[in-house]
Amino acid sequence: MKTSLKPLTVVGHLEELRKRIIFCLAAFISVFLAFVTLPSFTDSFGTRMMNFLRQYFLDNLIKGAEIKLVFLDPLEPVFTVLKLTLVASLFLLSPVFLYQVYAYIGPALKKKTRKYILLFFLGAFILLLCGTVFSFYLLMPVSFKILIQYGLATGANPVLSMGKFFDMFIWMLILFALPFELPIVIGILSKTGLVSAKMLAKSRKVMYLGMSVFSAVVTPDPTPVSMLILLAMLLVLFEFGVLIARMYEKGRK
Repeated sequence: MKTSLKPLTVVGHLEELRKRIIFCLAAFISVFLAFVTLPSFTDSFGTRMMNFLRQYFLDNLIKGAEIKLVFLDPLEPVFTVLKLTLVASLFLLSPVFLYQVYAYIGPALKKKTRKYILLFFLGAFILLLCGTVFSFYLLMPVSFKILIQYGLATGANPVLSMGKFFDMFIWMLILFALPFELPIVIGILSKTGLVSAKMLAKSRKVMYLGMSVFSAVVTPDPTPVSMLILLAMLLVLFEFGVLIARMYEKGRK
Protein backbone atom coordinates (compact mmCIF):
# COMPACT_ATOMS: atom_id res chain seq x y z
CA MET A 1 0.00 0.00 0.00
CA LYS A 2 1.48 3.31 -1.09
CA THR A 3 1.54 6.31 1.16
CA SER A 4 1.79 10.01 0.37
CA LEU A 5 3.79 10.71 3.51
CA LYS A 6 7.37 11.71 2.82
CA PRO A 7 10.16 10.73 5.21
CA LEU A 8 11.28 13.61 7.38
CA THR A 9 14.79 14.99 7.26
CA VAL A 10 16.91 15.36 10.41
CA VAL A 11 15.77 18.97 10.67
CA GLY A 12 12.19 17.83 10.16
CA HIS A 13 12.48 15.31 12.99
CA LEU A 14 13.94 17.95 15.29
CA GLU A 15 11.15 20.36 14.40
CA GLU A 16 8.55 17.66 15.06
CA LEU A 17 10.18 16.88 18.41
CA ARG A 18 10.26 20.58 19.31
CA LYS A 19 6.55 20.96 18.56
CA ARG A 20 5.62 17.98 20.71
CA ILE A 21 7.78 19.14 23.61
CA ILE A 22 6.22 22.61 23.41
CA PHE A 23 2.75 21.04 23.35
CA CYS A 24 3.54 18.96 26.46
CA LEU A 25 4.97 21.98 28.29
CA ALA A 26 1.97 24.13 27.34
CA ALA A 27 -0.44 21.44 28.53
CA PHE A 28 1.43 21.05 31.80
CA ILE A 29 1.63 24.79 32.49
CA SER A 30 -2.07 25.23 31.67
CA VAL A 31 -3.20 22.43 34.00
CA PHE A 32 -0.78 23.50 36.73
CA LEU A 33 -1.95 27.13 36.64
CA ALA A 34 -5.59 26.03 36.59
CA PHE A 35 -5.01 23.96 39.74
CA VAL A 36 -3.26 26.86 41.49
CA THR A 37 -5.46 29.80 40.50
CA LEU A 38 -8.98 28.52 39.82
CA PRO A 39 -11.63 29.27 40.95
CA SER A 40 -9.59 31.61 43.21
CA PHE A 41 -6.07 31.61 44.67
CA THR A 42 -7.21 31.08 48.28
CA ASP A 43 -9.81 28.48 47.27
CA SER A 44 -8.05 26.83 44.33
CA PHE A 45 -8.42 23.25 43.18
CA GLY A 46 -4.97 22.60 44.65
CA THR A 47 -6.09 23.89 48.05
CA ARG A 48 -9.26 21.82 47.86
CA MET A 49 -7.20 18.75 46.98
CA MET A 50 -4.97 19.34 50.00
CA ASN A 51 -8.01 19.71 52.29
CA PHE A 52 -9.51 16.52 50.87
CA LEU A 53 -6.31 14.58 51.52
CA ARG A 54 -6.06 16.00 55.03
CA GLN A 55 -9.63 14.97 55.82
CA TYR A 56 -9.26 11.55 54.21
CA PHE A 57 -6.04 10.57 55.98
CA LEU A 58 -6.27 12.41 59.29
CA ASP A 59 -9.89 13.15 60.27
CA ASN A 60 -11.26 10.26 62.35
CA LEU A 61 -8.11 8.24 61.68
CA ILE A 62 -7.78 7.43 65.35
CA LYS A 63 -10.90 7.57 67.52
CA GLY A 64 -10.58 10.09 70.32
CA ALA A 65 -7.43 11.70 68.87
CA GLU A 66 -7.69 15.12 67.24
CA ILE A 67 -4.92 15.43 64.68
CA LYS A 68 -4.02 18.94 63.53
CA LEU A 69 -1.83 20.18 60.70
CA VAL A 70 0.18 23.32 61.38
CA PHE A 71 2.48 25.45 59.23
CA LEU A 72 5.74 26.71 60.66
CA ASP A 73 6.27 29.63 58.28
CA PRO A 74 3.94 31.66 56.00
CA LEU A 75 5.25 30.08 52.80
CA GLU A 76 4.80 26.46 53.89
CA PRO A 77 1.12 26.19 52.77
CA VAL A 78 1.98 27.77 49.40
CA PHE A 79 4.85 25.40 48.66
CA THR A 80 2.82 22.42 49.90
CA VAL A 81 -0.04 23.20 47.51
CA LEU A 82 2.45 23.75 44.65
CA LYS A 83 4.10 20.36 45.24
CA LEU A 84 0.77 18.54 45.39
CA THR A 85 -0.38 20.37 42.26
CA LEU A 86 2.83 19.43 40.45
CA VAL A 87 2.34 15.72 41.18
CA ALA A 88 -1.38 15.83 40.31
CA SER A 89 -0.69 17.65 37.02
CA LEU A 90 1.96 15.14 35.95
CA PHE A 91 -0.32 12.22 36.80
CA LEU A 92 -3.33 13.65 34.94
CA LEU A 93 -1.27 14.47 31.87
CA SER A 94 0.71 11.21 31.78
CA PRO A 95 -1.57 9.75 29.04
CA VAL A 96 -0.96 12.91 26.96
CA PHE A 97 2.80 12.63 27.41
CA LEU A 98 2.78 8.94 26.52
CA TYR A 99 0.69 9.61 23.41
CA GLN A 100 3.09 12.33 22.26
CA VAL A 101 5.99 9.89 22.56
CA TYR A 102 4.01 7.25 20.65
CA ALA A 103 2.97 9.71 17.94
CA TYR A 104 6.57 10.84 17.48
CA ILE A 105 8.23 7.42 17.21
CA GLY A 106 5.25 5.57 15.70
CA PRO A 107 5.69 6.52 12.01
CA ALA A 108 9.25 5.13 12.02
CA LEU A 109 8.14 1.71 13.27
CA LYS A 110 6.47 -1.28 11.70
CA LYS A 111 2.75 -1.77 12.27
CA LYS A 112 3.28 -4.75 14.60
CA THR A 113 5.91 -2.86 16.62
CA ARG A 114 3.58 0.15 16.94
CA LYS A 115 0.92 -2.19 18.26
CA TYR A 116 3.24 -3.54 20.97
CA ILE A 117 4.39 -0.06 21.99
CA LEU A 118 0.79 1.15 22.22
CA LEU A 119 -0.05 -1.85 24.42
CA PHE A 120 2.98 -1.17 26.63
CA PHE A 121 2.04 2.49 27.06
CA LEU A 122 -1.58 1.66 27.78
CA GLY A 123 -0.53 -1.04 30.24
CA ALA A 124 1.93 1.33 31.92
CA PHE A 125 -0.80 3.91 32.55
CA ILE A 126 -3.33 1.32 33.76
CA LEU A 127 -0.79 -0.20 36.17
CA LEU A 128 0.22 3.26 37.42
CA LEU A 129 -3.45 3.99 38.06
CA CYS A 130 -3.87 0.66 39.87
CA GLY A 131 -0.77 1.35 41.96
CA THR A 132 -2.06 4.80 42.90
CA VAL A 133 -5.48 3.46 43.92
CA PHE A 134 -3.89 0.57 45.83
CA SER A 135 -1.56 2.92 47.70
CA PHE A 136 -4.19 5.58 48.32
CA TYR A 137 -6.94 3.32 49.65
CA LEU A 138 -4.97 0.58 51.37
CA LEU A 139 -1.25 1.02 52.01
CA MET A 140 -1.05 4.66 53.06
CA PRO A 141 -4.08 4.66 55.41
CA VAL A 142 -2.70 1.56 57.15
CA SER A 143 0.78 3.11 57.42
CA PHE A 144 -0.46 6.47 58.74
CA LYS A 145 -2.77 4.83 61.25
CA ILE A 146 -0.01 2.61 62.65
CA LEU A 147 2.43 5.53 62.86
CA ILE A 148 -0.08 7.78 64.65
CA GLN A 149 -0.98 4.98 67.06
CA TYR A 150 2.71 4.43 67.76
CA GLY A 151 3.16 8.14 68.48
CA LEU A 152 0.13 8.23 70.78
CA ALA A 153 1.53 5.25 72.68
CA THR A 154 4.48 7.43 73.70
CA GLY A 155 2.09 9.90 75.36
CA ALA A 156 2.68 12.68 72.80
CA ASN A 157 -0.08 14.76 71.21
CA PRO A 158 -0.22 14.64 67.37
CA VAL A 159 0.46 18.07 65.86
CA LEU A 160 1.89 17.55 62.36
CA SER A 161 3.78 19.94 60.10
CA MET A 162 1.81 20.48 56.91
CA GLY A 163 4.90 20.45 54.71
CA LYS A 164 6.46 17.34 56.24
CA PHE A 165 3.19 15.41 56.23
CA PHE A 166 2.51 16.01 52.53
CA ASP A 167 6.16 15.45 51.61
CA MET A 168 5.82 12.05 53.23
CA PHE A 169 2.53 11.49 51.40
CA ILE A 170 4.09 12.28 48.01
CA TRP A 171 7.12 10.04 48.55
CA MET A 172 4.97 7.18 49.82
CA LEU A 173 2.70 7.52 46.79
CA ILE A 174 5.64 7.41 44.40
CA LEU A 175 7.44 4.53 46.13
CA PHE A 176 4.24 2.47 46.43
CA ALA A 177 2.84 3.18 42.94
CA LEU A 178 5.91 2.94 40.70
CA PRO A 179 6.66 -0.74 41.52
CA PHE A 180 3.38 -1.57 39.79
CA GLU A 181 5.25 -0.99 36.51
CA LEU A 182 7.22 -4.21 37.17
CA PRO A 183 5.22 -6.33 34.65
CA ILE A 184 5.80 -3.67 31.97
CA VAL A 185 9.55 -3.66 32.65
CA ILE A 186 9.66 -7.47 32.49
CA GLY A 187 7.59 -7.43 29.31
CA ILE A 188 9.96 -4.98 27.60
CA LEU A 189 13.03 -6.98 28.67
CA SER A 190 11.39 -10.16 27.44
CA LYS A 191 10.38 -8.61 24.12
CA THR A 192 13.94 -7.41 23.51
CA GLY A 193 15.32 -10.84 24.44
CA LEU A 194 17.26 -9.66 27.48
CA VAL A 195 15.37 -11.97 29.84
CA SER A 196 13.32 -15.12 29.43
CA ALA A 197 10.62 -16.85 31.45
CA LYS A 198 13.11 -19.62 32.28
CA MET A 199 15.66 -17.07 33.51
CA LEU A 200 13.04 -15.35 35.65
CA ALA A 201 11.92 -18.67 37.11
CA LYS A 202 15.50 -19.54 38.08
CA SER A 203 16.00 -16.16 39.76
CA ARG A 204 12.65 -16.29 41.57
CA LYS A 205 14.19 -16.74 45.04
CA VAL A 206 16.57 -13.82 44.52
CA MET A 207 13.73 -11.63 43.21
CA TYR A 208 11.52 -12.56 46.15
CA LEU A 209 14.32 -11.65 48.54
CA GLY A 210 14.92 -8.34 46.76
CA MET A 211 11.23 -7.47 46.86
CA SER A 212 11.11 -8.35 50.56
CA VAL A 213 14.02 -6.00 51.28
CA PHE A 214 12.45 -3.25 49.14
CA SER A 215 9.10 -3.60 50.92
CA ALA A 216 10.78 -3.45 54.32
CA VAL A 217 12.76 -0.32 53.39
CA VAL A 218 10.02 1.80 51.76
CA THR A 219 7.19 1.10 54.22
CA PRO A 220 7.55 3.58 57.10
CA ASP A 221 5.59 1.96 59.92
CA PRO A 222 7.44 -0.19 62.51
CA THR A 223 5.09 -3.16 62.13
CA PRO A 224 5.20 -5.69 59.27
CA VAL A 225 1.57 -5.03 58.23
CA SER A 226 2.08 -2.57 55.36
CA MET A 227 5.30 -4.35 54.37
CA LEU A 228 3.45 -7.64 53.93
CA ILE A 229 0.66 -5.94 51.97
CA LEU A 230 3.15 -4.34 49.56
CA LEU A 231 5.22 -7.54 49.31
CA ALA A 232 2.15 -9.62 48.45
CA MET A 233 1.25 -7.19 45.67
CA LEU A 234 4.81 -7.18 44.32
CA LEU A 235 4.87 -10.98 44.20
CA VAL A 236 1.64 -10.99 42.21
CA LEU A 237 3.05 -8.37 39.81
CA PHE A 238 6.28 -10.33 39.35
CA GLU A 239 4.41 -13.53 38.52
CA PHE A 240 2.24 -11.56 36.11
CA GLY A 241 5.42 -10.34 34.44
CA VAL A 242 6.67 -13.95 34.15
CA LEU A 243 3.36 -14.86 32.52
CA ILE A 244 3.81 -12.03 30.00
CA ALA A 245 7.33 -13.30 29.21
CA ARG A 246 5.96 -16.80 28.56
CA MET A 247 3.26 -15.37 26.28
CA TYR A 248 5.89 -13.55 24.19
CA GLU A 249 8.01 -16.68 23.93
CA LYS A 250 5.02 -18.71 22.74
CA GLY A 251 4.25 -15.98 20.21
CA ARG A 252 7.73 -16.26 18.74
CA LYS A 253 7.28 -20.00 18.24
